[in-house]
Amino acid sequence: MIEKIALLHLMFLLSFSFPVFSQDLTVSEKLNEDSRSNTKIMDNFQYLENLQNDTVQKWFKDHNNRARYVLDNISGRNELVEKFIEFEKRKSFSVALLTISENNSFYYLKRSLTDKSDKLYLKETGKEEVLLFDAADYKKETGNIYTISYLKPSWNATKIALSFTKNGEEIAEIAFLDLKTKKLLPTIISNCWPSEIGGINWLPDDSGIIYVNIPDIDTKSSNYLLDTEAVLYKIGDDASGHRVLFSKKNNPELQIVRSDFPIIKKIDLKDKYILASLSGAAIYLDYYYADINDLKKPKIEWKALYKKSDRLLNPLLINDDLYCISANNASNFKIISTKISTINFNAPEVIVKENTKEIIDDFVVNSDGLFYSTKKNGVEAKLYLVKNGKIKNIDLPVKAGNIYLTSTDKYSTGLRITTSGWLESNRIFNYKSSENKLIEYKTAPVVSYPEFDDFTVAEIEIPSYDGVLVPVSIIYKKKLKRDKKNYVMLDGYGVYGISKSPRFQPTLLTWVLNGGIYVISHVRGGGEKGDEWHESGMKKNKPNTWKDFIATAEYLIKSDITTKDRIAVLSGSAGGILVGRAVTERPDLFKVMICYDGFLNPLRIAKAPNGPNSMKELGDPLIKAELDMLAEIDSFHHLQEGINYPACLISVGMNDARVAPWMSAKFVAKLESIKSSKNEILFAVNYDAGHGINSSNLQLYNNYADEFAYALWQMGHPKFKFSKENYNVRQ
Repeated sequence: MIEKIALLHLMFLLSFSFPVFSQDLTVSEKLNEDSRSNTKIMDNFQYLENLQNDTVQKWFKDHNNRARYVLDNISGRNELVEKFIEFEKRKSFSVALLTISENNSFYYLKRSLTDKSDKLYLKETGKEEVLLFDAADYKKETGNIYTISYLKPSWNATKIALSFTKNGEEIAEIAFLDLKTKKLLPTIISNCWPSEIGGINWLPDDSGIIYVNIPDIDTKSSNYLLDTEAVLYKIGDDASGHRVLFSKKNNPELQIVRSDFPIIKKIDLKDKYILASLSGAAIYLDYYYADINDLKKPKIEWKALYKKSDRLLNPLLINDDLYCISANNASNFKIISTKISTINFNAPEVIVKENTKEIIDDFVVNSDGLFYSTKKNGVEAKLYLVKNGKIKNIDLPVKAGNIYLTSTDKYSTGLRITTSGWLESNRIFNYKSSENKLIEYKTAPVVSYPEFDDFTVAEIEIPSYDGVLVPVSIIYKKKLKRDKKNYVMLDGYGVYGISKSPRFQPTLLTWVLNGGIYVISHVRGGGEKGDEWHESGMKKNKPNTWKDFIATAEYLIKSDITTKDRIAVLSGSAGGILVGRAVTERPDLFKVMICYDGFLNPLRIAKAPNGPNSMKELGDPLIKAELDMLAEIDSFHHLQEGINYPACLISVGMNDARVAPWMSAKFVAKLESIKSSKNEILFAVNYDAGHGINSSNLQLYNNYADEFAYALWQMGHPKFKFSKENYNVRQ
C-alpha cells in the first residue's frame, strides 16, 4: 500500500506544470538553443529543485517516511547501532580538535560516555586538566544543539575563539571565551565557516582575529557562498564592524572570481610576511603575500607569489625562505625552496627530489630541519628528515597507512606526528630530534578491539580496462574463502586529488564482522598516485574514475571472491559521480548502490548551492566542451527506460551547504519512473543534518546501520530481513 501511494503521488506531481521553471531556461537549454552543444537535455524533474514548494516538501517527507518504515524494520539493523554504541562505550572518553600552543598547553574537546555535549578543556604541563566551557550552555534558551567546530587560543592565552554550529549545519558563528572568567564575551560573529574556510588567525598583538566572512549564507540564494572576504575584527567592536583585507570588491586589481574564497593563511608571531590564497574546490591556487605590518594599514597591497599554472602546493615562509611542494616535471612531487626577495620558480633549489615509487604527501620545517612524509599508492606512509643536505628515514613504532605532520612553532623545535591505518587507531607522537626519539602523547584512552584480531588487509593493484594498475585495499578475515559467497562493500571517491587514506573506523570494520569484505578502490581522480592520477580522472578523463571502479568489481568476481549479486557500492558527495555512473554504465554488475549527499545531477551545477565553486573541478556549463563533460558524468542524465537498475538507498541532509539535496531527489524520482526497474528504491532525508561533517556520533551510527542493513538485506544475508508481513516489494 505504501509503495502504491508513493507512485500515485509521483504521477500526481508529474501532471502539473511549474511556472517557476518554465520561465527560467536552464544554462543547458540556452546553450542548446544557440546550437553551441550537441548535448540533449531531457529533464522532467526540475520541479524538485524548488525546495520551498509545499508539494515538493511533501514528496520529500513521504519518501522519507517510507524509507524509515522499511529501514527501521530490517532485522539486525538495531543490533548494528548497539554494536557501534558498545564500541564507543569502550572509550571512557573521546578527544577532538586537539590544539597544542607554543608553550605546550593542550586545548581540546572531551566527551565522556555520559556527556551529551562537547566540553572544552585546558591541560598545562604538570597540571590537572581544567574545564573551560560546556557547549550545552551555548544559547541553550534556543533549544538548538550546538557543537564546537573550531577553536583557536590567543597568543597570550587570555582568550580563545570558538566556532559553533547547530543541527548538523556547517555555517558557523564565532564567540570569544575569556579564559580567566570562563565566560563568553557578549559579541557573537555570524556568517563564517572557520572549520572549512580559512580558520581563525589571532593578530600578533591579540587585539582581534582574521577570518572569512560569508555575506550570503542562505542556501536558497543565488549568491550563496559567493563574494566571500577575508576580514579583520577587533575585540570589542560591533559584531558587524570588521575591516575587509582581501576580497573581490576590495582588490579589483587581482581579478578575483566570485566563487573564490580569499583566505589569509596561518600566522606565526615571528612572521615577517602574511600569505593569502584564492581557495576553493581546486588543487592548485593563486597565492599572494604582503608585509605583516601591512595589517595596520587601511589597505593591504598584495603582491603575486605564484599562480595556479605554477603547480605549487603548501607554501611555507620562514623569514625570507619560501618552501613549496612542486608538481613541475614531477608527478609524484618534489620539495623546492627560493628566496621571497628573489623569487625564481624556474630554477629553484630542490630540497627533495621526486621519488618515482612514493609521492610526497606533506612537509613541515622547523629549527631541526625539514620533515616530510610520503605515501605509496595512498596507503603506505613513511617519514623522513632532511638536515644538512642529507635525508634520513625516521622509523615509526607503528605501521602507518597515513601520517599527518604538525609543527607547533616553525621557528623552534617540536614536531607532532599522527599516524593511522585501516586496523590501527590514531596515535600521536612528539619527535625529539636531539635524541632521535618518539614520545607518544596519551591524549585518549587505549581501546582494545579483540574482534578485529583475525582481520587483515591486502594492498594490491589490479588492471583497469586500459591496463593501468589501480590500487585496491581489501579488508577481510584471515580465513577468507574464495567461494563466491562473500558480501562485498565496494567504496571509493576519486575527486579533487583526495586520497582514500587508511583510517581506523570500527563502524566500517563491522561490515567484516558480519561476514563481509570491505574493499576500497583508489580510482583515478584521487591523489593516490600523484598529480597525474588526479588529472587522469578529472573533467574529460572522468570516465576513468568509474571504469576503474567497474574493473575492481570485475576483478573480485573473476577471483571467485564474490558474485554480482553480492556487491554493494558506496560513496557520497562528489563520490556520487563514481557510484552513480558505475551503476548507470554497468547496472548488471552490482546488487546495491548506496549514495549519501551525492552529486548525481552535475548538469545543473549552475543552479546548485556552492555550484560555481565546484565547477573548478567538474566543469563549467557555459563552456561547450565542459557542458558535454558534465553531461557525461551526470548519473541522472544517464538513467534509461528498459533497464533494471540495482537496489538503491539514497540519503541526504536537508541542511547540506555543499551538495543540493534535490540532486539526489531527482535521481530517485526518475529511477522510480522507469517501469523496467524492479528493485527496491529508498530515499532517506535527515532534517537535522547537513553534509555529515558536524553530525553527532549517534546520527552517523544510524546512517551506517541503515546502509549496512539495507545492503545485506538486499544481498540475502540471513541475519538481515524485512520483518513486516504487509510490506509489498516494488512492482
